[in-house]
Amino acid sequence: MAKKAEPTEGVWEIHAGVPRAKKVVRKTGPVEDLHYNNPYGYKIERVWFDGRVIFATEQGEVDVDPKKVKVAQEYQIVYAVRLNAKGTLVREPDRVPGQLNIYDSIPGMKKYSPIWQFNYVIVPRDYVPNALRSERDCLASGYEIRQSRVFEN
Repeated sequence: MAKKAEPTEGVWEIHAGVPRAKKVVRKTGPVEDLHYNNPYGYKIERVWFDGRVIFATEQGEVDVDPKKVKVAQEYQIVYAVRLNAKGTLVREPDRVPGQLNIYDSIPGMKKYSPIWQFNYVIVPRDYVPNALRSERDCLASGYEIRQSRVFEN
């Protein structure tokens, strides 16, 4: 009797060098059910997407033309920011301590891109950290939003 061919691709876990099928579970609560051992030692950040905490890696600033390269939108909640005429930072913004950044999309969405354009949401000093948790929250907040020409991958 012929042995059934094993698949060459799939969603797998690897334990002690042995691959096995991984059951993909999407948690709908505020935090994804994620297990990641970070073999390359990437810095991992927590960000908000649509009211849920998700995890992302940041690989650094890039110089792109958003008219030629698809970009996604990232919102950073700040007390103050200074941009020059080109839309880049004069100095680091005065960030709200403890506030997570906010993404407008995640992989699998049509508007997703691994290149993020920063939008600075300027809030008053009495703002409660993490009161804004989605792009929708930012846009409906009434706070000033300054779109920059700062991009990260």
